[in-house]
Amino acid sequence: MGTDNEECLSEGTKYAAPGKASVDEIRKQNADLAGNQLIRMISDAIPDVAMILSKERQVVYENKALMELAGESSGESFIGKRPGEILNCLNAKSEGTGCGTTESCRYCGAINAILDCQKTGRSSTRECRISAGLNGQSFSYDLQVNASPFNFNGNEYVIFSVKDISDQKRRKVLERMFFHDVLNNASGLNGMLMAIKGASSPEEMMEYIDIAEKASNDLIEDLMSQRALSAAESGDLKLKVVRYSSVAMLNEISAYLSHHEIAIGKRIFIDPFSHSVQIETDPQLLKRVLINLVKNALEASPHDAIITLGSRVNNKTICFWVNNPTYMPEEAQKQIFQRSYSTKGPDRGVGSYLVKLLTTKYLRGVVDFETDENNGTTFRIQLPLGI
Repeated sequence: MGTDNEECLSEGTKYAAPGKASVDEIRKQNADLAGNQLIRMISDAIPDVAMILSKERQVVYENKALMELAGESSGESFIGKRPGEILNCLNAKSEGTGCGTTESCRYCGAINAILDCQKTGRSSTRECRISAGLNGQSFSYDLQVNASPFNFNGNEYVIFSVKDISDQKRRKVLERMFFHDVLNNASGLNGMLMAIKGASSPEEMMEYIDIAEKASNDLIEDLMSQRALSAAESGDLKLKVVRYSSVAMLNEISAYLSHHEIAIGKRIFIDPFSHSVQIETDPQLLKRVLINLVKNALEASPHDAIITLGSRVNNKTICFWVNNPTYMPEEAQKQIFQRSYSTKGPDRGVGSYLVKLLTTKYLRGVVDFETDENNGTTFRIQLPLGI
């Protein structure tokens, strides 16, 4: 989703205006709205979370659903806040100017729906992905938001409603995996089995068996990846920590993906100066992280591209990195780790999200990336040598 509200830029912000109304003004507007019985009845009848925003995008009134969701008996604690602050959006906390004012906010469905509504005077509905954090815990939301204009007693407001569509998004991703990826691999495997039955020589049979084995491995990988995602999000994933060679890990990843369909016409290269050390980690989870990174790199790269991976030890940590020659556009940079976001189209976005979830929550590491026109894109995961 591109940005179509560039004219909203003002001093002290990287997107929407940062200025807020005074506490007295917010309280006055809240009292004005709360004193109207019809507004109370209609807002409380809305089943989804809803709030009324001032022209500064601050909450001046909220419905019962939001108060119950927050476990508050009174909505006063939310009065004056902006939507991202209520939802504990990490981007809203990243800079002092707050919700709607950061570079990442340019691609946020929530702020763009609000700005569209204020600009056109018409209702605006968008999807919104939010990465949130509270008390050291991370959360990802897929939301559908609606912003509608509302004039009352000479003041212009926005009625802003939020619907959680995370389950719907998860179902679409799961359906795509089973009805597209898994079905394709199963069909390919079935075709190879039929070819084996009709092989005219032992040599031809062995060739088909090798192809069938690769199709079987791809099928298992798809299923294992989804199982890891479900277990990681529910907190049921258990670590199996053993000692493992860093270079052996790189070699296994290269050997597995070099013959994958997405690697046709491309080359995977392991940096010969990669550090070889024994690390104590869960090798299956680490392998899943690296497979996702290399798959993403292959899919983002043109024909004849070289994907380079390697490892470096620094003090008591090890850095695994994957480079591809393609520059990542700014819109993708700001959303790449969000659940359901994908550069490959709708209902595909779990790869990078799974990388960050497994790395930060289970492998006790950090993941980041850098990208430019000259050097392409490099993803790095920094892990302790022992967990």
